[in-house]
Amino acid sequence: MNGETRDSVIRAAIADLVNSVTVLRQNGQASVADALKQLAERISGCEILPEIRQDILENLAFVGQQALLRPDRRKRGVVKAVLTYVRHTMQTVEPLMELWHTFGRTVENFFNL
Repeated sequence: MNGETRDSVIRAAIADLVNSVTVLRQNGQASVADALKQLAERISGCEILPEIRQDILENLAFVGQQALLRPDRRKRGVVKAVLTYVRHTMQTVEPLMELWHTFGRTVENFFNL
């Protein structure tokens, strides 16, 4: 994927996350909204490979969309797999190692994982 296409995909994932964060906040789910927002902002702003940034942000956008659904409508197994991937990836990338402990656990707790 070329850089321009990747940037477009990243912008779309961030837009999806912004929408999810806004609705979650409106629905009284401020803690998970803030955690997703912090994760997205810090991942977007750190020096990591664009491929890794894209993968993490796309996965977080999916998690944000799932958070908007009623618990009985969520794809719990997929959310669990996605969050496991995001956690593992973040913990192996130097600038992101501690970020999951700070914000990711709030997201896991929201989904009762």
